[in-house]
Amino acid sequence: MSAILLDTASATDVGLVRKINEDYLFVMPEQGIVALADGMGGHLAGEVAAEVAVEVAVEELRHAQRFSQMDTMQCLMHIGEAVERANQSVYTLAQSKEELTGMGTTLVLALFQDGHIYYAHVGDSRIYLLRNNKLMQLTRDHSLIQEVLDHGIFPNRGEAREAGVGENVLTRSLGFTLEINVDVNEAVVCNSDLFLFCSDGLTGPVKESTIQQLMAREELSLQSRARALVQAAKDGGGRDNISLVLARPVMAEA
Repeated sequence: MSAILLDTASATDVGLVRKINEDYLFVMPEQGIVALADGMGGHLAGEVAAEVAVEVAVEELRHAQRFSQMDTMQCLMHIGEAVERANQSVYTLAQSKEELTGMGTTLVLALFQDGHIYYAHVGDSRIYLLRNNKLMQLTRDHSLIQEVLDHGIFPNRGEAREAGVGENVLTRSLGFTLEINVDVNEAVVCNSDLFLFCSDGLTGPVKESTIQQLMAREELSLQSRARALVQAAKDGGGRDNISLVLARPVMAEA
């Protein structure tokens, strides 16, 4: 089993309102690994939670890569365990220091290997796939607004917001309990696929149709598209930190 090389571009911005950037991202293109977290908590606590979660999860996944055959089932198992270990680390640290009490974070973690993407997530940070100029959301938010939509309480997100359902109320995140339920999944990777990993600082103010249009601009480099996405979020108010990774698998010739 071998990792897929990635062509990547990343961007992170504090936005127009926040004073501290509590997002954290990490990319290992040659190992096919991408991780992104959106922290929350008191002063600096969210920043700590996000960094700890990403660093621990990536290290756990790298350890598994070095010492395991990593077939399909093992990839899913190890990537889920990496997020669980990250949660334990954030929780333990939060309990050990008063100034970090109550900190937490979202996390998306992905491994590209042998023609597949294996991914895990907790919270409302997302992974998207652009294929044939069609944008698809691979993850499903662990949020109150998503939950009420899933249960048919409101017909659409707009009506839920008008009724007072908060966009940023999470039903699942790392760091608040010692045990966490992690969603894991996998998908086949095709030539020309483009993946987007992002915090809700992008998806909150920017419509998916705009994200799709900007991602599909083949005349621009990946880094230029990353900058354009950040600017779109800032043009939409930039009330939150904005972080994203664009990743294009470099598929081996048949």
